[in-house]
Amino acid sequence: MEKTFINIEFWQLVGFLLSFLGVCWGFGKMLLAQFQAQQDERQKQQEKLQSKVESMERQLGEFSAGLPMTYVLREDYIRNQVVLEAKLDNVVDKLTEIYKMESQKK
Repeated sequence: MEKTFINIEFWQLVGFLLSFLGVCWGFGKMLLAQFQAQQDERQKQQEKLQSKVESMERQLGEFSAGLPMTYVLREDYIRNQVVLEAKLDNVVDKLTEIYKMESQKK
């Protein structure tokens, strides 16, 4: 059985090694460029999302600021109704007193 050997000169080996390293460097650079492009896209999406969140926070703040002008709390409404009913009761009491006084004069 004969063994076959490949004879290669030193400079050819250096050339192959440099070519292999060049190919690896090229693929690495291409992979890094793709990774950078993905990172840039994610950054743009993150900024867009952040601007939407800030816009919604601003709208929520404006809505919250306008709530007391538009809506009344249940407790406030009840308190105001109690005050109005007390005033009406006071007016009814006075009218009743006036009616009694007029009816006694006759």
